[in-house]
Amino acid sequence: MTEQRILKITDISSDGENTEKVEMETTCQYYGTKENYTVEFDEIFAEDMKSRTTLRVKNGSCAHLLRQGSINTELIIEKGVRHNCAYSTPYGELMVGITATDFISEAEENSLRLKMNYTVDFYGEINQTKEMTVEVGDIIPERKD
Repeated sequence: MTEQRILKITDISSDGENTEKVEMETTCQYYGTKENYTVEFDEIFAEDMKSRTTLRVKNGSCAHLLRQGSINTELIIEKGVRHNCAYSTPYGELMVGITATDFISEAEENSLRLKMNYTVDFYGEINQTKEMTVEVGDIIPERKD
C-alpha cells in the first residue's frame, strides 16, 4: 500500500521576454526505488478541468510525465536528448520538442527532490525554457473518523 504524501511542484517558464512562476501543493502517492520511482497525483486546472498525472523516473536520469483527463500530455524529459511529445488540450493538439539541459534526481525512501531544466520547441524553434522542481515530503496521517 502506498501512503499519501505532500507534493510541491514549482514550474518557472520563460519565453525570453516574460517569466511566469506557478506553484502547486497537493497530495500524491510516491513509491519505487532511489533510481526508479513513480509519483501519482490529481491536477485541477479549473472547476471542470482535471487530469490524473503520473511522473515516472527511470535510472534517475529520464522522466516520463503522463497526464490523462481534461488535458492529455505525454512528455519525456531526458538530459541532452530531444523527444517529440504530444500535448493535447480542449483547444487543440500540439507536437512539441522537449530537451533537458539539466536533470537532478535526489530520491530517498521517504522524500524526493527532482529538478529539471528543459526547453520546449515548436518545429525546431525554441519557444520556452522551463525549470520544474518536484518535491515529495511527509506522510499525511490517515484520518480516523
